[in-house]
Amino acid sequence: MKNLIKRKKDNFDFNIRDGWYCEVRKNSKPNGSKSKKNEEIYIAQSGYAIFAKGIILETNLIVKDTLQDFVKYAMNESKVKDSDYWFSKIEEYSKGDNFKKLFILEYYIGQVTLFDTAIPLEERFSYQSAWYRIEEEYSFPIPKVNSSLTRHIPTKIREEIYHKFKISSSEYIIDIDHFVPASLGGPGNIHENLIPISASINRRKSNRVPSKLFDLASKHGFSSPSGLKIAHDVFYKTTELLTLAKLIIEKINLQEIEEVRRDYRTIRNFHFPILSTD
Repeated sequence: MKNLIKRKKDNFDFNIRDGWYCEVRKNSKPNGSKSKKNEEIYIAQSGYAIFAKGIILETNLIVKDTLQDFVKYAMNESKVKDSDYWFSKIEEYSKGDNFKKLFILEYYIGQVTLFDTAIPLEERFSYQSAWYRIEEEYSFPIPKVNSSLTRHIPTKIREEIYHKFKISSSEYIIDIDHFVPASLGGPGNIHENLIPISASINRRKSNRVPSKLFDLASKHGFSSPSGLKIAHDVFYKTTELLTLAKLIIEKINLQEIEEVRRDYRTIRNFHFPILSTD
C-alpha cells in the first residue's frame, strides 16, 4: 500500500525533511496505524497539492488513558519535538472529557524528496481523512523538472530559500514572495525573483513594481517615462506604469534562461543588496 498524508495550511511547514511525525486520534487508532515499514508516503497541503514523498522507516503506536498521561508523554517522552503541535493537542483534548483513550501514532519518514512541481490533489483525495491508504497499483503522476518559467513557486525552491537564509517557518511568519509581481508575469521558479518577506509586508507590497525594472526598459526596446525615480525604496503601482512593466517583463521572459536570471538578479539586488549572494 501507499500512504497520503495531508497537512492544514495554517500548520504547514515547507521545511519538511527526514524525521519523526505524529497523528493523534480519540477513541480509535489513526488510519496510518496500518502502515508498514518501507511503504511509500506522499505529503500534501490540504486543499492544494502533493509536494513531497518519502519512505516510512519506523512506526510506534502509543495509547494513553488519561489527559495527564497524555501530557506527560507529549512533554517528556515523545520523539516528535514540536511543542506547538503538542500544546494545540493538549488544548483540544482538555476541553471536556469525551474520550476513553488517546491513540498516538509516531512515524519516521526517511528519504524525503521535495518535488520541483506540485501534484494537484485529485478530488477523491481532497475529501478524505488526513491519512489516506492508497491501493498499491495506483501511480502518482510524479512531475518532471520544468525548465520553462512559471509563476508557481515550487516547494523545493521555497525550501531552498528557507535554508539559504536560515529561516525557520515555525518561528517566524515568513512568506516567499515574487519580487517582480507574479500578476504581471514575474516568475516563481527561479531564485532571482524571490525574496523572504514578512506576511504583513507582503500584503502591503501587493503588486507594486520595483523601480529598477524600468531601468531595463531601453534594453528591451521601451522608453521610460521622463522624471521616473529609480531608487532602492521606490515602487510604483499606477495603471500606466503597471502596463509598461508587464510589457518589459514579457520581453525579459523571452530571453535565454541565464539572461532572464541576470535581469531579475539585477532588479532584486538593487533593492535588496543584502540578498546578493547568488
